[in-house]
Amino acid sequence: MNTEMEPVTISLIRPDDDQVETNHIENIEHEALVGAELTLKEATKSATIATLGDTPFNNDGEELEHHAIVATEIVSDPVEPHHPDPIQVNAVVLLDPRLTDCAEVLEATNKRGLFTMAVIPKPKRITGSEFYPTAEALLEFGVHQVYEPPIGQKFDVTECANHLQTVEQQQNIRFLGVIPLRESAVDYSDVLAALLGLHVHNDLGLSSARRDKGLMKTAVANAGLRVAKFARLTAQDGSDVPNAIKSLELDFPVVVKTPRGMSTMDVYICGSMEEAVRRSGEIVRSVGPDGKKANYSLLEEFLVGNEFAVNLIASPTTPRGVQVTDIWEYNKISTDGTMVNTWQTMVDPHCDTYASLVRYAEGVCRAVGIKYGFAHVELMSRYDEKKNKFVDPVMVEVGARLAGGRKAIMAGLTVPGWRPFDAMVDAHCGVPVRVPAGFTPSKVALQVYVPSTKNGKLVSVEGNDFDRLNTHDSSIMLVKAGDHVKRARDLMSFCAYVWLIGSKEDVEADAKKARDEFVVNVEEEDPDSP
Repeated sequence: MNTEMEPVTISLIRPDDDQVETNHIENIEHEALVGAELTLKEATKSATIATLGDTPFNNDGEELEHHAIVATEIVSDPVEPHHPDPIQVNAVVLLDPRLTDCAEVLEATNKRGLFTMAVIPKPKRITGSEFYPTAEALLEFGVHQVYEPPIGQKFDVTECANHLQTVEQQQNIRFLGVIPLRESAVDYSDVLAALLGLHVHNDLGLSSARRDKGLMKTAVANAGLRVAKFARLTAQDGSDVPNAIKSLELDFPVVVKTPRGMSTMDVYICGSMEEAVRRSGEIVRSVGPDGKKANYSLLEEFLVGNEFAVNLIASPTTPRGVQVTDIWEYNKISTDGTMVNTWQTMVDPHCDTYASLVRYAEGVCRAVGIKYGFAHVELMSRYDEKKNKFVDPVMVEVGARLAGGRKAIMAGLTVPGWRPFDAMVDAHCGVPVRVPAGFTPSKVALQVYVPSTKNGKLVSVEGNDFDRLNTHDSSIMLVKAGDHVKRARDLMSFCAYVWLIGSKEDVEADAKKARDEFVVNVEEEDPDSP
């Protein structure tokens, strides 16, 4: 709209004579004041003259009883008003979102005026949760539209692309990017972006290497980076385990895992040949956590050292193509044949102690073709006391997605000037990403994993008032009375998560309180019951 308007004329009409005096007023933004002036005769006969009552103007000291604003574009027969062509609206696809991240994601998209289309590959049609929301829950949260496959039909990425392109035409929107918001979404995100005709997507030739843990090891090894010894096993009875262990020259314990797992599910630390054979056979015969047939298991060497998660943002507009934003050190204990989280602590990525982790994680991202959006690299590294730093990092796995556990949210709260969700949306839409000069956190962030130590039907809990902790930032209960709980093994079997922000000493003290003072009361179940 042109804000520079021509001078307009207000006609002041005296009731006692026909004299008209005009006052010119500059730049009045009102439809009734735009156009050419009418004569008095025309004005007085027109029904469009608006009498406003006492005038605020004076003329030679005489008060005017009223004045009229003359409408200047009067037609006897109104015509159909002109409707301008609708403006095309930019949009973004949120692939398999979780409510725990939606507030921050939608805040970023709303600031950019983006229409949001959520895609749920495996919908929860009746009940959902914050981690697996229904379409209705997403719409109530602020997502504009939701696509899910019809009842009885499995998700098909081509059909999804057809639907979204139809929506583009019918609603005059234009998708700029596809954002995967959980591990399983990595399977489809780049393919869907390509089918929508977008150029902002990761390397399609390495798409499987960003999801399959065997293929990703091959891609990383081909880039000249160290990986754990591994073998793919296909025997349904696990009979190929002994030869594989011998060929790889492995010692016990060994790791047996599903190739397309998530949330630490179906990962076993096996201390004997019998256990390794049994676990491998179970995985080959089973359906994986992603709902697909596993087809083979992965046998890997057991890595010794400290475990870390290194999070990165990828964009061609960053200096090296990928930029480490935050690093988390895991604290784990061995429980029921697997390593179970107790808490994870955020550390400074600019500290020389972690320099080798930064370089290695960047190389892993390039090796598997991550060019846009967030990346999440889990690795092991041993501490060299002489050098006072971690050395010889080796990948556990890499994901081309937003890290779970609110890690991006916590980084945004503790790293001055860092807006992770703004950066994620910009990267996936092909917009230059803004990053701060450094990513040193001003405070320590820590995530606590609160477990159940018992199996049974949950009756009540004690110590779940986590806001009593001095460094408490946020928390979430994952279970309620009546639910079946079990001893925690994987990320989804914990009773609660707690996030803390403060000094290192304070958050670690509160982490211990959160775990030690949490008590579950359960109704023991009959082990022979179905």
